[in-house]
Amino acid sequence: GVLSVTLATSKNIIDRENKEVLKEGGLYAFQVRAREVVDESGPVYGEETITSVTIVVTDIDDELPVFNRNSFTVPVPEDVGSDTPLPGLTLEVVDKDVSKNAEFSLSLEAVSPNSEGVFYVYPERALGKTPVIIRVKDPERLDYENEAARNFQFNVIAEALNGMKIKSEITVVVTDSNDNIPQFAEKSYEFNVAEDALAELPIGKIEAFDPDSGSYGEILYSIKGFGSEKFYVRPETGDISVASCGSENEIIPQGASCLDYEDRKSFSLTYTATDGGGQTTTTNLVIRIEDVNDNHPEFGLDEYRRVVREGDSVFEPALFIKATDADGPLQGGGKVFYTIKTINTDATVFQIDPMSGEITMTKPVRVEDTENGRYDLVIRATDQGKPDPLHGDVKVFIDVGSIRNQKPKFSQPRYDIAIRENAEAESDVIQVKADDPDGKNSDLRYHIHSGSKDNFVINPATGMITVAPDAVLSIEQNGELYEISVQVTDNGEPYQQTSGAQVTITVQDVNNKAPKFLQDSYTEYVLENEEKGHHVLTVTATDPDRNADLEYDIIEPIEARDKSGTKLENIAAYDFKAAFSIDPRNGKISISEKLSYSSAAVIILTLQVKDKNAEENIEDQVATTEATLYIKAFNADNPVFPPPWTPSDPTISVNISENIPPGEALFNLGAKDPLTGEQISNYQKLNTDSPLGDLIQISQYGEVISQQVLDYEQIREISFSVSAIAGSPGQERISEAHITLLLTDVNDNAPVFSQAGYSVELNEDVLPLTPVVTVQATDADTGDKGKISYSLQGEGINEFMIDETSGVIQVKPGSLGRSNLDREWVESYNLRVIARDMPGGGSDQKSSTVIVKVNLLDKNDSPPQFSQSR
Repeated sequence: GVLSVTLATSKNIIDRENKEVLKEGGLYAFQVRAREVVDESGPVYGEETITSVTIVVTDIDDELPVFNRNSFTVPVPEDVGSDTPLPGLTLEVVDKDVSKNAEFSLSLEAVSPNSEGVFYVYPERALGKTPVIIRVKDPERLDYENEAARNFQFNVIAEALNGMKIKSEITVVVTDSNDNIPQFAEKSYEFNVAEDALAELPIGKIEAFDPDSGSYGEILYSIKGFGSEKFYVRPETGDISVASCGSENEIIPQGASCLDYEDRKSFSLTYTATDGGGQTTTTNLVIRIEDVNDNHPEFGLDEYRRVVREGDSVFEPALFIKATDADGPLQGGGKVFYTIKTINTDATVFQIDPMSGEITMTKPVRVEDTENGRYDLVIRATDQGKPDPLHGDVKVFIDVGSIRNQKPKFSQPRYDIAIRENAEAESDVIQVKADDPDGKNSDLRYHIHSGSKDNFVINPATGMITVAPDAVLSIEQNGELYEISVQVTDNGEPYQQTSGAQVTITVQDVNNKAPKFLQDSYTEYVLENEEKGHHVLTVTATDPDRNADLEYDIIEPIEARDKSGTKLENIAAYDFKAAFSIDPRNGKISISEKLSYSSAAVIILTLQVKDKNAEENIEDQVATTEATLYIKAFNADNPVFPPPWTPSDPTISVNISENIPPGEALFNLGAKDPLTGEQISNYQKLNTDSPLGDLIQISQYGEVISQQVLDYEQIREISFSVSAIAGSPGQERISEAHITLLLTDVNDNAPVFSQAGYSVELNEDVLPLTPVVTVQATDADTGDKGKISYSLQGEGINEFMIDETSGVIQVKPGSLGRSNLDREWVESYNLRVIARDMPGGGSDQKSSTVIVKVNLLDKNDSPPQFSQSR
């Protein structure tokens, strides 16, 4: 018969994810045997049959996704880029279900509020076992220096199709990177230091701030620039002090410095801060040197001597004592005052003008005033320095001769003679003669006192003036006029007497000097499509001879090179030697034959100039120079700079205001691609021999940037060259421009008075318009910015007035034509003088103030007054 058998599950749960089941591929495979029971009591079996049964366990969505870890902490540098995976994150999620049941979605859930939108997960949908990648979405929000942007927490959510969710918590810890450059609080810094400061004296301190941590935030400081060796900056702290003289950027404790106000008044330096990651920032550092009174007045002579006749009451000529003082405006401005310190007589015979240094006689001189018939004076010159004026002394000897000892007398007071510039050495020029009224003429001795410029000598016995053996009579070196002072001395007793005469020698020009070109070489750029006759270049030569007639020419050798740099050996294919001509009268070089860049890219001309009026050394009165002419290929497709630039004259001059902060664009080159009309975005700065050119950098987009503050008072112009590049690599189209930056002055200097203060004494009865004192100020700026006008403010404006241009303070007329001065009412005035630059006014106008103290001296101008009357 037929027997049906039913298979049923046991109490054990069928789980497809069971390891044993998974091992068998999700199958239960077994055999079912059917046997015939012959005797149940036995039992005894008869025939049997066997069949195989395979049960496929189908999956149901009964497994949730599982992360390999419940939480992760991941360090991330703050300068990580956008879309960068979190480094070191090994997050995996597994759903043991199969096929569609193993599908799940991934998303992020912010735990800390700052995490929203900062990261994103990949992939957003997954199946089975999947590595999870977390990428940075908004790296700008990672900032170690911002405490609120230093730590982030969020959950990675895995959600199954049935809506069940699991999560893994991620903590992102932001680590520091060197993403900040040091920052200075100010764009520039200024310090003052006295010129007599010793080494190690602190000047100031400049610190920069870098918010980075660790070594990235550690800053080292340095200074560069002309004169920086005179100062020392401690690299770790930024403390600036005076360096030792002769030890560059070093300090020898209490050693001498090299600061000298008279040598240099200020230093404009570049101060650099460098962090531990190599990031650098610079600022401008100006150190101004303060003048101190460290120079004694110095006299022009070691001693002064003069002989006068007994009974004389005036010096003929006048006797002036002259001293100079090298200190600056704040230390008296070189003004000295003279006094007679000592004299070897009790008689009051001489006086000296304190301002001019002229010594005059107050009464006739007498031999009997001194033991030896000679007045010995010591003259003292005192400067106006502070706090303690300095002085210098010089001796003055005045010999008194007898009335019987008369001066010799020249036959004429003045002699005039003209000689040729090529006069031979030791040749006679002119003879001067004198007579001695009380002695022998043969005892007279002649000498040149001044004016010969070492080109003439005199025979002491005969008075014959001759050309010196090593004379240089070149008019260009020593001029054409010699005003020679000749003196003759007799043999008189008890004192020798001296007289003088003037000899004027005029040197006449001789054409014996060679001409010279103004430049050692010339360079010019010429487009190959320029027409014949086009003016290319003008060369100029000078000749010191007055009647020179210069003639210009092009001579051999004339060389040329092709565009590969190969020298052209012949002119058969292209006659480059005939390409240019020169006007012999004025040196103008023009195109004479059609130019060809492909035939000759560079032509080097040898230029000659000669003097047609040469009188001597005729063969040597020529000069040569080279003119290198670069033939530019005409290509309308090359980049074009703004006017006035042209391919044939690729020069641009730009006026730039001084004091623009470093790093700020001075201007934009603005070259365009003529094919596309778009701005050029590829510039290359060409090498320059000028160290000033290294101050300039060119950005990718043509911005011209200075690396330091440009000061008009130190730098007037900067030249450099740049190329603009268009087209793809290998097919570049290039144009060059030669740039000259012309700095313009801004009003960045205030007027400075020559003295820190003025003090004068004035009689109370002086007349109106009487000069009181002259104040003087200077301004380092140029033009109107350096012009100064003066005015009075406050006390004394009704009694005094000032000339706004000269600074002369005068007594002001009162309403009745007299002055308003009266010592019995006001004994002294403190006049406030203001010096303003830019007399026309303006927002940049600067001013300085000085006090002039005027003390009134009493005069007997008040009658007695009775205390009461009856």
